[in-house]
Amino acid sequence: MKIWFAEKQPKTSWSEYAPNEYGFYSNANPNVDNPRWSQVTERRISEDGFFTPKRKTLMFNGYGDQVASLYRGMDLKADF
Repeated sequence: MKIWFAEKQPKTSWSEYAPNEYGFYSNANPNVDNPRWSQVTERRISEDGFFTPKRKTLMFNGYGDQVASLYRGMDLKADF
């Protein structure tokens, strides 16, 4: 396992092609809508196929207990 620090945020596909749609941590934030759709609910295709009913989107993709402290003090509506 390694951790490295960078002076600038690394480029990603999302930050290059849709920077206004996803913030730097590229997590779904159900409290902030994507410019093209709501993130309040999601459908996980891998569970039961495309016609699976939607369910509530969990903050930090369901890893809130593990990662929420990393974002303490941030404005998650601005820095989604």
